[in-house]
Amino acid sequence: MATKVMFVNAIIPHAEVQNRWPNLGLGYLASSLRAAFGQKQFEIRIVDSNIEKELDSFKPDIVGITSVSQNYNYAKMHARAAKKRGIPVIIGGVHISALPQTMTSDMDYAVLGEGEHTIVELMDQIIAPIGRGRKDFSYINGIAYRNGDGTLHMTPPRPLIEPLDSIPLPARDLLNVRKQSNLFSSRGCPYRCTFCSSSRYWDKVRFFSAEYVVNETREMVERYGVERINFYDDLMIADKKRLERLVDLLKMEPTLSRVKYWMNARANLVTDDTARLLKEMGVVSIGMGLESGNERTLKYLKGGSVSVEDNYNAVKILHKYGIAANASFVIGSPDETADEIMDTYRFISKSGLDFADTFVLFPLPGTPIWDEAVQRGLVSENMDWNRLNVYFLKQKQPILMSNRVSLKDMQSLYRKFKRQRLYIAAKKAWFHPYFKEMVRAGASTVAHKVRRLSWSA
Repeated sequence: MATKVMFVNAIIPHAEVQNRWPNLGLGYLASSLRAAFGQKQFEIRIVDSNIEKELDSFKPDIVGITSVSQNYNYAKMHARAAKKRGIPVIIGGVHISALPQTMTSDMDYAVLGEGEHTIVELMDQIIAPIGRGRKDFSYINGIAYRNGDGTLHMTPPRPLIEPLDSIPLPARDLLNVRKQSNLFSSRGCPYRCTFCSSSRYWDKVRFFSAEYVVNETREMVERYGVERINFYDDLMIADKKRLERLVDLLKMEPTLSRVKYWMNARANLVTDDTARLLKEMGVVSIGMGLESGNERTLKYLKGGSVSVEDNYNAVKILHKYGIAANASFVIGSPDETADEIMDTYRFISKSGLDFADTFVLFPLPGTPIWDEAVQRGLVSENMDWNRLNVYFLKQKQPILMSNRVSLKDMQSLYRKFKRQRLYIAAKKAWFHPYFKEMVRAGASTVAHKVRRLSWSA
């Protein structure tokens, strides 16, 4: 009989942005288990809502949960629900990899860092027959677990997977794949922005080959009918030669050349030549973390690797090739003044961006910003993780990193940026490549809320 495994994506179920994309990380774990054990050893289900109902209907033998720090309260709640039913719990993801000591008594094992190889070895031990001998988890690199006396034991870190092409394609048959979907073509980023947890989690940048990416794109288009693909990488364009090879391969397949793409980029890497390649590829929209319109703040956030002039030039170059330029910004750095924050407001107004979103800086575990917040007593390992929330104005106890701007003034400034965001969206939306997607996202949110009302009735 197959072992039932339920993977849980710990998200806020009613938050549309968290429901927008399938969790490919869990898809990779599922495909890795299938590749190692065959199709019949495990019956796998991936869920992100109605967790207790899924536990009771599916009746899994093992539950695996992935979570970012912002949603860790949900992860703890799901682990508690599984443990009440006597089900072993594995926790993984960015949060627990940064803070393994926050494992609760409801969590049996933690996968730290990249999980495809780790999950195979861990499952092999968990499902091993008792007669095979005493189960030993100490030899499995990259995990944490509690000994019999309750003390936390961490094994040595696991080496990163090389090459990435050895990882099987994610099991999209277990995911909700829409016409607009996502794809990872690399892992990691060569830069180290002070607030970014992703670059610390992946440790270094690695790339799937252009051939691998084309094969995955082909599967998405031919098997799932995907028409628009979001490269979910931190920095997909970091390897210029691979990008050139990818463009050449995609142009050789007419079916794939009709797909529209969007991705993230970095202002200092957006050159005329790169933008031309992206246009040939079918890229219609690019998101950039421009972060600030003030030179001093930008240096603090991004370490001097990019300038405000680079930010302006990137927008100009993308528009030259008819590619929509979207950007995110961060205000509220510790030593940033109100006038320096307004430099960012003025930059957005003058830049011609097609979409701009601004957030108040908050600390994520594993980053220099987190370390500073710990030293100042703003956060701790026992905190309410819901406080790590991008929705600054909705927070009852927002975390304010700024030493120069009061909470009241920061809230006022943030409202000003939100009004600016709405103005740009209203002005540009009808011409934006993904206006239809915005409408569909809104409809999806309404439909989900209606379903939630019916469940609670």
